[in-house]
Amino acid sequence: MNGIWAGLGLWVVVGLAPAGGQEKEKPNLSFGKPQELEIELVTVPDSVGSGGKPAPTGADAKTSQEGRWLRIDVPFATEKRITPEVKFKFYLEGYELVEAGEKGGKDEEKFVVLTGEVTYRDVPAGAKQYAGMFLPPSSAMRFAGKKASGENDWSGRRMNLRVEALEQGVPVEEFFDLQLDKEKGPSGRGGKKDPDWHKSPDGQELPGALLSVTETPFWPKDYRRYPQLKKN
Repeated sequence: MNGIWAGLGLWVVVGLAPAGGQEKEKPNLSFGKPQELEIELVTVPDSVGSGGKPAPTGADAKTSQEGRWLRIDVPFATEKRITPEVKFKFYLEGYELVEAGEKGGKDEEKFVVLTGEVTYRDVPAGAKQYAGMFLPPSSAMRFAGKKASGENDWSGRRMNLRVEALEQGVPVEEFFDLQLDKEKGPSGRGGKKDPDWHKSPDGQELPGALLSVTETPFWPKDYRRYPQLKKN
């Protein structure tokens, strides 16, 4: 009897062993944890914005280039000595104010998904690198919804953010999602119950709303922050 159980135990152990004795290969690219995300509203430093021609007379400082930019830096790591190309696509939750108009009623909000893409080439191995995108001041005001200072919901991590990656054209299995560890995001969208919030039929995607650093006043001062950019 003991021999039968011993044989059965050996069969179970062998049956559980990985096929060919090989473990699943570790992915080259992995994202950092949500708490490592750096997302903030920042103004252009004086050393960057000084010189040149002045802003138009009467321009609203909050919505001009001198206003606060939303800066999003998502951490990632790569294992290979050099990764020829990595492309990131960002999805950011936003709300556009729809005014009631002359017939009265209440102002409403329209759900939008702000997107942008950035590609890096010849990415060296690194345990903590950043993929970065920016939302200009005027766009931040436009898509912050009808709540006063609604743009602070982004910097306060109360909005959904998802980032996907492609390595040399091949989708990376892992993705970054700021609210995925929660049952629902603060707005009611996202989280475990709504993982595909960025594909929602009631949300309008606005491609190109998010900009790479080369399209902002922060370039080239912050060129060391990111891997080598590739022009799309």
